[in-house]
Amino acid sequence: MTFSTKSIASWSIIVLILMQFVPLNRINPPASQKIQLPCIIQSSLKKACYDCHSYETQWPQIAYIAPASWLACSIVSSGRTALNFSTLKKNETRAPLLTTKIRNVVQKGSAHQPLYYLLKPEAQLSIKETNAVLQWLN
Repeated sequence: MTFSTKSIASWSIIVLILMQFVPLNRINPPASQKIQLPCIIQSSLKKACYDCHSYETQWPQIAYIAPASWLACSIVSSGRTALNFSTLKKNETRAPLLTTKIRNVVQKGSAHQPLYYLLKPEAQLSIKETNAVLQWLN
């Protein structure tokens, strides 16, 4: 059985259309509490981290088109599982471990999520912001 280019293209379009109907968990539940941080630290973390590590995700347009939406939802879901600023409590029992993880990621910079920073370069921390966050973590 041979397939013509026309039938392959037709089936590909049908599959792409059907992929759009796969339900995804693109919701932002309300934050249980806000952690109190110095202003520069708060703005730096919001700029660079909150899209994947909080319930304040700003979903880009690509997050609504399959199959890229599947990747975006997967990245945000794993980011929220690893660290979620929206559910972080002030006296977190695992705070030393989280501090170490955050410090390592901030030092890596855009190597942490290269695809995210490629699509959103303005989310990268400046040297001043990076140093402020690292100093605050110490």
